[in-house]
This record gives sequence, structure tokens and C-alpha cells, in this order.
Amino acid sequence: MKKLLLLCLFLVTLPGQASDKLIQLIEYIGADYKEAVQQGLVVNAAEFAEMQEFASLIPAQLPPGQAELQQQAALLQQLVAAHADEADIQQLTAAMRKAVIATMPAIALPQQAPDRTRGQALYQQNCAACHGDSGHGDGPAGTALDPAPTDFHDTERYNARSLFGLFNTISLGVADTGMVAFSHLDEQSRWDLAFYVGALASKAEIGASEGKPAKAVPSVLISKTAITNLITATPHDVTQQYAEHGAALMAVFRQQPEQFFNAAQASPLHIAHDKLDLILPLVQQQHYNQAYDLAVSAYLDGFELAENNLAAVDSALKDRIEQRMLQLRQLIKQQAATAVLQAEISEIQQLLQQAQQALDETELAPFNVFLLALLILLREGLEALLVVAAIYSVAVKTQQPRLKRSVHYGWVAALALGAVTWVIASFVITISGASRELTEGYTALTAAAILFYMGFWMHSKTSAAQWQQFIGQQINKALKSGAYFGLGLVVFLAVYREVFETILFYQSLWLQGGAVHQSSFIAGIVAALLALLILGVAMFKFALKLPLKTFFGSTAVLMIVLAVVMVGKGVVALQEAGTVPISPLQLPTISWLGVYPTVQGVAAQLLLLLAAFVLVVYQRRKR
Repeated sequence: MKKLLLLCLFLVTLPGQASDKLIQLIEYIGADYKEAVQQGLVVNAAEFAEMQEFASLIPAQLPPGQAELQQQAALLQQLVAAHADEADIQQLTAAMRKAVIATMPAIALPQQAPDRTRGQALYQQNCAACHGDSGHGDGPAGTALDPAPTDFHDTERYNARSLFGLFNTISLGVADTGMVAFSHLDEQSRWDLAFYVGALASKAEIGASEGKPAKAVPSVLISKTAITNLITATPHDVTQQYAEHGAALMAVFRQQPEQFFNAAQASPLHIAHDKLDLILPLVQQQHYNQAYDLAVSAYLDGFELAENNLAAVDSALKDRIEQRMLQLRQLIKQQAATAVLQAEISEIQQLLQQAQQALDETELAPFNVFLLALLILLREGLEALLVVAAIYSVAVKTQQPRLKRSVHYGWVAALALGAVTWVIASFVITISGASRELTEGYTALTAAAILFYMGFWMHSKTSAAQWQQFIGQQINKALKSGAYFGLGLVVFLAVYREVFETILFYQSLWLQGGAVHQSSFIAGIVAALLALLILGVAMFKFALKLPLKTFFGSTAVLMIVLAVVMVGKGVVALQEAGTVPISPLQLPTISWLGVYPTVQGVAAQLLLLLAAFVLVVYQRRKR
């Protein structure tokens, strides 16, 4: 079962881990290619040889199973060999860098706001001899180096380098150059140094007095949730993302990172309101993809975190805002007229103000905090409990101790990883709304596939002939390691998905409830756990009283129903993350059945039901 635990951890970090070295190689080529080739001609043979060498190293370092990245790496080698235009190289390496970062489970961020004053002192001690006192690449020790030391005031290079790339260069060095690894510096010192050199070429006027956000940058963009993106993105990326504010935003972040690391947590509804303000300027410049991403972020990083609280006060208003935000995303996808989008955004912002007023007027009393904590865990935990109880009952009824252990390994691993997720989300990184929904979506779809398979397998054992064979001599063979593994895995996925979502909702409730209501918050969790325990025991006892054949048949139906529910929830999670398109339907939302009013979600559920029907009919005809 150690393999099960390891694979469970691996699945959560799919599609794989990418090395810091790989990011460094890709970004280095994008930033320094212009030093080697200009207008199709090699202007520096040593630099060009370096570009060819680095491009040849990339394929071997790519994560497994990344066919598109492998194709891009091969194309990069071809473009370098053909002396391609700098713009083509930069476009390709930017796409590759984003794709590689997307495969990484987490980015190691600074543990505290980088200190640029300390970074400057470290620069003078370690870098000035080669790069010059002011960073122009004109230090006395660098005159004999080939390639020459970097000029940190080069704006083209500044726009092509991320802070994460600079940090990796400082940490790992650059092979076959004078740039050695600064392994003698601790991690925070390397971040201090990266932020110092990374800001030298910034030309944006940030106009901020000490401790106050820059006037040129909307306050909603200065937040802890922006840190990961601003560290891994280049200034060019951020300018594309925020056409009006991107240059100033990156300048503020690199020059005054403490404003982001020490930013106070704003109200989720205020975050949603302010992010909507940024959409129209992007639409006016026809940056529809970036506008769509902002609309998704306004929902996931803003409104969704207040949904539970608002539902307890005014569920109709909550549903109305949810539908209007969905409609806004559709209008952006359709590239609707600016006037139409402006009217839609204004309407949503008015609804958000109503929601904020409703929450402000309704005191978050201790009982309300208790009730919300109770209901959140009950809602999220009941689905996982059904899966665990059903599979554990199978283990007991068939007297399979190995399957019992698989179930226990599954839920224990899920809770352990949930605890790790909570620590990471609270103290290490900020999990974005899109990342949250992608994790939930893929986990739900994987669990649905396994549940459907196991449900159909159990149904196939309920015929008289199959049953006698199954009972008489095949039970141990039928539940060999593959089935143990699959059932243990589905327990893990079902439990972790609910734990993951509960953590994010509880974080929001904890902050909104404040220290004065923490005892009520904890009491609500304890009460929910007791209720789930009682429900679990009751379901388990009831299942054991059923005849074995009836038990297998009913459990098979339950697993298929749960698979249908999880497919619906998985699709809607991917839709909320902006990965799957949305085509609205005039249907009610039935969240406990995973039914949401979109063509894609309902179609996926109907296809699964149709597949179940066809397989059942096929099995009966075989008998």
C-alpha cells in the first residue's frame, strides 16, 4: 500500500514536476538570444554556441508525458539552428516557460518580503566585480569574460526575465559562463538579490509614498494572491495581462514587494467588485482572453469565497449573482459590444454591493458561525462518507482484510494530505481560485471513472451464475491487488476532494468570523464530525444487514450514482476555472446531484447514464 500512498500524492501534483534548471534554460534562451543572432545573422559565435547547447539540453529535462512541450523543444532547436527572428524565439520560450510552470505543484516563494536594501549590499559583495557597481555589466572582473556579464539595465532583457528565473540563475549558476552558483547564500538572501537586480531596469513611475499603494495600480491588484504570478511571470507577461496597469504593477512589486507580502485580506465581495473594474479597459483594447481570465478570477478569488455566508442570509441573491457572473463570462467569450459588457458589469457590481450590505447588516453571531461551520463540513463530507461507507462495507461483507486496509490507507492519506494543503495554503503559498477548481475538477473526474468501473464490476456479479462462481471460488481472485488499489484510490480521491474544498471555505469563514467567534467555529466542526460519524455507523450497520447479493447490487447502483454526481461536479469545477466552455441551460441547479444548468455538465452525466444502461443491457443479454 506504500505505492498507493505515493501515487495518491503524485496524482494531486499532476501532470508532473518540472525542474528549476529547466525553467532557467528556457528563460535564458528567450532573454539572451538577441546577443547571439540579429536579423538572421550570428553576431556572437560564443553566444550562439551557448544558445544551441542550451536548446539541446531542454528535451532531456522535460517532465514525462508532455508531448506538446517535446514538440516545442524540438521546434526551438530548429529555430535556433535556422537563426530565426528574436520575436519568434521569445514567443516560443514564453509559451514553454508558462507550460512548464503549470506542471509544477507549487512554487517555492520567499518566506518573507524580500529586502532590496539587503539585496543591494549582497550585490556589492558578490556581483559588482563582474556586473559593475550600478549593474551595467561593466565591472573590472568581467572584461575578459565571454559571454560578457549581463547588463541589468537592459529593458529588453528585463521584460523577458521573471524573478523566478533570476532566482534560479543565482541559485544554480549558468554552465560554461562566469556565472557560478551562489550556494553559499541562504534562500532568503538569494531572493533579496533577485529582487534587487530584477528592479534595476524598471522605468515605471510608481508614485507611492512609504507604506501606501501606488496610485497607478488599483489596490485590488496589490494582494498576497498576486505574489506567485508576479514572481513567475515576466514584465512582458504582466503587461499583456493588465494592459493599462501591467508595467506599473510589476515595477511596484519589484521595488516594493513588502506591499504585497504585508497586504491585508480584503472582503471577497470587494475583491470581486474591484476586479470587475479592470475588465472594460482590456475589452476596449480587444484583449478578450485577459478580460475573460479576470472575470473568472472575480468569481473564484472573490465571490465564491463569500457564497456560503451569503447563502445563509439571502440564497436568492447568491444565485442571482452567480448566474449574472456566468452570463458575463459568456458575453466576453462572444466578444459582445463594450456597452453591453459595461451594463452587465454595472449590474453585477450593484448586486455585489447589495450582498455586502446584507452581510454587514446581518451580524455574524456565534450561532451563525457555528451553523456555517457545521453545514459546510456536513455538505462536503457526506459525499465522501457515502463512498467510504460503501467500499468498507464491501470489505466487511466479503471478509477481505486487505481491502479494509486499502480503505483506511485511502482516507488517512487524504486527511494527511489535506493537513499539508492547509499548512501550505496558510503559510507557504496562496492557492488561487483557478488552481483550486482545477484540482477539484480533475480529482472528481478521476474518482468518477473509478467508481463507474467498480460499480459496473459489482453489478456483473449479481446474476445467479456469476454469483455462484463469485461466492464459490473467485472472490479472492476478483479482489486482487488491482481492485484493492482502485478502491483505495477512489477513497483517497473522494475524501481529499472534499477536504480540499472544505479547507478553502473554512479559511474564509475563519477570517470573517474573527477571533471572538473561534470557539463557535471549532464547535461547529466538532458537531459536524460527530454527525458524520453517526451517519457513517448507521449506513454501515444497515448495509451489513442486507443479503450479500442484494448488498452488491445496491452498492453497485450507489457507486454509479456517485460517479454521475462527481462527473457533474468535476465538469462545473473545470468550467469555473475557465478550462471547459459553458453553454447555459434553462434548468434548476441541484448541487447535491451534481446537476448544474450547462450543456456540457448535463451532457456528460447523460452520457455516463447511457453508458451504464448499455452495459447493463449487454450483461443481461450475455446471461
